[in-house]
Amino acid sequence: MKKSDYIYFIPILFWAICYFGFSFDGLYGQDAYEYVRFSNSLHNYFISDTLPGDYFWGIYYPLLGSLLTFIVGNTALALQLISVISLTITGIYIRKIIAFLYSEKPNDIVVFLCFCLSPMVFIHSVLVMSDMLTCCLIVLSIYHFLSFLEGSKNKSFYLGSIFCMLAVLTRYVAVVLLVPFAIMVFLKAFKSKKFKLLFLTLSILLIVSLPHFLVKSQNSLQFLSHSWLQNWNIINLFKSDFITVEGPRNNHFINLIYVLYQLLHPIFFSYLIFLLPSFFKKDFYKTNTNQNIILISILLFSLFMGGIPYQNKRYLLPSFILILIFMYPHLNKITFVNNKKLLYSFVFFTQMSLILFFGKQFYDRNVLEKEMVIEMEKYQGKILYVFDIDVALQGRGLHFTYKNLFLQKYTKYEQEALVLINEKQLEEQWKEKNPLINWENIQQKCVLMKLKTSDKNWSLYKITALR
Repeated sequence: MKKSDYIYFIPILFWAICYFGFSFDGLYGQDAYEYVRFSNSLHNYFISDTLPGDYFWGIYYPLLGSLLTFIVGNTALALQLISVISLTITGIYIRKIIAFLYSEKPNDIVVFLCFCLSPMVFIHSVLVMSDMLTCCLIVLSIYHFLSFLEGSKNKSFYLGSIFCMLAVLTRYVAVVLLVPFAIMVFLKAFKSKKFKLLFLTLSILLIVSLPHFLVKSQNSLQFLSHSWLQNWNIINLFKSDFITVEGPRNNHFINLIYVLYQLLHPIFFSYLIFLLPSFFKKDFYKTNTNQNIILISILLFSLFMGGIPYQNKRYLLPSFILILIFMYPHLNKITFVNNKKLLYSFVFFTQMSLILFFGKQFYDRNVLEKEMVIEMEKYQGKILYVFDIDVALQGRGLHFTYKNLFLQKYTKYEQEALVLINEKQLEEQWKEKNPLINWENIQQKCVLMKLKTSDKNWSLYKITALR
C-alpha cells in the first residue's frame, strides 16, 4: 500500500467518532432495518439451518453482513463497517482509474476532498445501507474492465465480470451503469476469439449468482415488478409531481433537474458548479475511448433515473463517482488562490460543515427511533396500530402484535389496543391513502385516550372503547 493511500482511511476515523462518541449505529429508516433483519436470518441459517425466508433486494450486502457478524458479533455494526470500508476501497480505486485514464499521478487530496468528503458519500459511509458497497463493487468492476480493454489480460476480464455481477446482485440498478463496459469487454473478447475465457467466465458468474437464486428460488426476477420500474417513462423527465404507492410526491424540480443534482447540489460536491464553464472549452470534448464509455454510462444511468417517478438523491451516487472521474482533469485545474494549502483547507472545512448540516437529519431520526423504543418498551405485548416507526420498533426488538396502517384498510378494532401515529405526516403526505384513511376510521369508530406525545409530532393513543 502506498503512503498516499492512507488518506482514504480517514472515513474510518470519522465512523469511530460517530459510533463510539455519539452512539450512532447507522440504523435509519425502513431499508436499514430490513438489511439487519435479513442479515440476522442468514446468520441464523448458517448456525441452525433455519431457512432465512424471502427478501426483495440484492443479496450480497446482507450476506456479507451475516458473515462479518461471526467476527464482530453485532449485525448492525457489521453492516456499518462494510459501508465505511467500502468507501476506503472505492477512494483507492478511483485514484487507480484516474492514473490509468490520464497517465498521470493523481492528486490524492483532490480525490479525497471531492469524493470521500462529498457529504452524500461521507454520510452514507456510516449508514447501514448498501449504497457504498455497490459503489465499491462498481468501481472495482470498471477498473478491471478498463484494464482488460487496455491489456487483454484474462485475469482482468474474470475480476471485472465477477465484481460486475456482485454489484448487480447488491443493487440491481448497477446493471444500467455497467452495461456499456460489459458490452465493450465482451466484444473485445469475442473479436479476439477468447471463447474459452467467455465460457469459463459464464460458469463463474453462475456460481456467483447462486446465493440470489437459492434465496429467491420462487421469484428470482421479482425485482422487475417494482412499481418504479413498471412506471418508468421518458415523460417523467419533465415532471415533478408523482402519485406513487407511498403517496403523492411533490418535488421542487422536474426530474431533468433532479438528475443534474450531481453537478449542482452541495450534498454531492459544492464546487462542481465552477466546472460548468469548462463545458464551453474545446479541450473538454477531447476524450479517448475509455472516457467515452464512462460518459455513455453517466448519460444512460441519468436517463434511467430521470424516467423513474421518484426522486432520491442517494440513488445518484453511482453515477456521481463516474462524473468525478470524467471531470478529474478539470477539477485538478480549479484554482481560486495561489496558495493551494489555503484552498484545500477552505474546501475541507466547507465539506465538513455540509456533512454536519445534511447529516443531522439522519442522526435526529436515529435518536428519535431509539427514544421511541425506550418509550414503547413498557407497553409491549399489546396490539399496536402503527405506521412508519413500526420497522424501527421491530428491528430493535420490541414485541407487539403489529398492525401496519399502510398495508391494508382496517374496519374492526380491538379495545385496549394502542395507536402510535404521526398526525402531521399523515395529513401532509397520505391523503386518500391507507394510512390516513385508517387513522380517520379509528377516530370515528373508537374512543381514544392520549397516553403520550413526543416533541417530534408522534402521539400514542389507547383505544378505551368502541363506538
